[in-house]
Amino acid sequence: MLDEGHSNAHLVGEFAHRALGWAFWLHVIFFVVEGVGGIWTGSLALLSDAGHMLSDVGALAIAWLASRLAHRGASTRRTYGYGRAEILGALTNGLTLWLVVGAIFLESFKRLKSPPAVLSGMMLIVALAGLAVNIACTTMLYHHRSHDLNLRGAFLHLLADSFSSIGVVVAGLVMWRYHWYLADPLASILIGVLILIGSWGLIRDSINILLEGTPSHLDIEQVRSQLETIEGVEKCHDLHIWMIGSGEAILTAHLTASRDADRTKLLREATHLLSSLYKIGHVTIQVEKEAMPEWPHT
Repeated sequence: MLDEGHSNAHLVGEFAHRALGWAFWLHVIFFVVEGVGGIWTGSLALLSDAGHMLSDVGALAIAWLASRLAHRGASTRRTYGYGRAEILGALTNGLTLWLVVGAIFLESFKRLKSPPAVLSGMMLIVALAGLAVNIACTTMLYHHRSHDLNLRGAFLHLLADSFSSIGVVVAGLVMWRYHWYLADPLASILIGVLILIGSWGLIRDSINILLEGTPSHLDIEQVRSQLETIEGVEKCHDLHIWMIGSGEAILTAHLTASRDADRTKLLREATHLLSSLYKIGHVTIQVEKEAMPEWPHT
């Protein structure tokens, strides 16, 4: 029978997966609406937002699939399970955003020289509808954004899209009221900058996990010092901490113990310390009664 904690985690995962599904289909529908609206009105800002929404469709599809894979159990070929699927999804989402930004910047700089007229009234109506869709989808994922890095990536996509929709709405208002069409490419550039800022942390954290770097919230030297405070531990060496998924830290270490130390008690205290102070539950520790002898120099 599953324990309560595992059951709750599974339930949260199911709710998050359902929210991703709703967000995905809403974005598929409105990508078509914004794309057609952008071509009809001649608005680059609207087309940029549609491009961003298309990247959201891909991002949500990847996140949706990754959330399913990440909850599959371990097997003889995947002994750690599929936790890295969410990290690959998050990295793909971040890099896709950068490609979208490149396309937005390229077209924006072209239009800065000679901004074309835009059907600002219709653009504004479509932009307001797009903003409503983005706010609805962002709200759906808001409570799940800290569940794992994959969901954080999907949430950041939607949050950046919400800000970009606000930029499109403002640009539409300016063009409708003052006929200042330079607002269109300027809004597009602002959208690109917001996307870059929002995606940098996601890409950095994903790469760190894939390279098996020490989790950013842990200080490995502090962990070593804490282990060496345990009675009977003389030294901690070969200490490694890495992540499988965004919320699953793994630690391995060698502890050199004094000759009269109780190995069972020492292991129990080390495991409890790592779980209570650092929330590291997957621990492998080798206890050595004394340092390995060095080979004599010849």
